[in-house]
Amino acid sequence: MLKAIVFAGGEYGNGDFYELVTESCDLRIAADSGAEFMRKIGFFPHVLIGDMDSISSETLEECREKGVEILRFPPQKDEIDTELAIMEATRRTLGPIFVAGAFGSRLDQTMAVFRLMERFEKMVLFNESLYSVVVRKPVMLRSLPGETWSVIPLERDTRGVSLSGFKYSISGETMDYLRPYGISNESLGETVEIDPGDGKLLVFRYHNGLVDWIDELTETLKIK
Repeated sequence: MLKAIVFAGGEYGNGDFYELVTESCDLRIAADSGAEFMRKIGFFPHVLIGDMDSISSETLEECREKGVEILRFPPQKDEIDTELAIMEATRRTLGPIFVAGAFGSRLDQTMAVFRLMERFEKMVLFNESLYSVVVRKPVMLRSLPGETWSVIPLERDTRGVSLSGFKYSISGETMDYLRPYGISNESLGETVEIDPGDGKLLVFRYHNGLVDWIDELTETLKIK
């Protein structure tokens, strides 16, 4: 199953980490200036998409020279560039879509990308210290003792939620949409179990900087 990585135009840190993630993915898509960071770590996208209002002329030209497929859109459009990139990824693969560079100083852009997670169920947002995924069915995920996890209900109050393997565990309870008490939980061992009950949960794991969770999410979440 092909795994796609989308580079958005947000903030990046440890280049070595993103090199490892990129090497594990089969399809590379850059949303506009996301190609700048890709170029910095020695990669070029298979597809560059967006209105090209923030990418440098040098990087854009080098993408052309490298044979990158360039899909250019007008600035006056309803979709943000990251959304266009995710839409293109869903057209090209049935596998998961790992989205980098979605976090940054533009909180409105970050919120918009989290909204997209509810629409595109194959999305995983990540950076070098965390990943975030929408859980729609019971899952068991690997962890390390003492890791920080947060669980937030989406759309409405969510009934029948169970969390085990955490310092603060619950069984079959309701998580209120407007009360974010699922923030900053702590894993106790090497696995946690999350059952979203009758709804959907937005899950954050603050990981240890390794990349083993990429294959785990592909398999454990059965993203199809």
